[in-house]
Amino acid sequence: MKHDGPMAEAQSILLVEDAPELQGVMRRYLERCGYRVIVAGSVAEMQEEWSASLPDLVLCDINLPDGDSREATRRLRIHDHAALIFVTSRDEVADRIQALDGGGDDYVVKPVILDELAARVRSVLRRRGGRSSFLMVGNWRLDLVRKQLVSPGGEQASMTAGEFSLLMAMGVSVGNVVSRDVLLEAIGRREDRDVTARTVDTLITRLRRKIPPAATARDLPRPVIRTVRRSGYRLDLV
Repeated sequence: MKHDGPMAEAQSILLVEDAPELQGVMRRYLERCGYRVIVAGSVAEMQEEWSASLPDLVLCDINLPDGDSREATRRLRIHDHAALIFVTSRDEVADRIQALDGGGDDYVVKPVILDELAARVRSVLRRRGGRSSFLMVGNWRLDLVRKQLVSPGGEQASMTAGEFSLLMAMGVSVGNVVSRDVLLEAIGRREDRDVTARTVDTLITRLRRKIPPAATARDLPRPVIRTVRRSGYRLDLV
């Protein structure tokens, strides 16, 4: 059977499903359709993979071993940056409404019909084709396509690949603490080299020099990138 998959560079899908057999079936099917598939089996794994990979679409079960994914997808602001489809056995009308009101682009009830799932994926990706290609870092704009950091005045800041990877990993989880382990994964995956926790700290220091503290409502300067002791770093909305 011929599938109408992506025509150019493979689009990426984060598949969040805790049942190993179903996860395997869905992954293999979507890969045959031409997508690049990353998998996660819990809310914690979803957060790590989302921050490190920034996929085009997230297929997400609701009931996961460590919590309800709907709250996590809202907290991570996934719908701001990627398409989001919930795939779940919960078929009550109230569940559908809550998921769609919370940012879901579509809602698929198990048992999954794979051909239908692929059609819904294609449809949602087409609708989201014009989604934003940048993230806001304080009053600065991080362009995900051109890999540029642009100041409020329109000036482009020079950035290394490692600095860009860190900003993107924190940007997709803005307002939430991102652990050093997640940041290490983001740098290592994109730079294809060994990195250490010290590498993360050094890159954060360099970024702070490039992005000055932002003024608060009381005109008090506040760092855009904040250190959370023993946890990691957090990118704040200002």
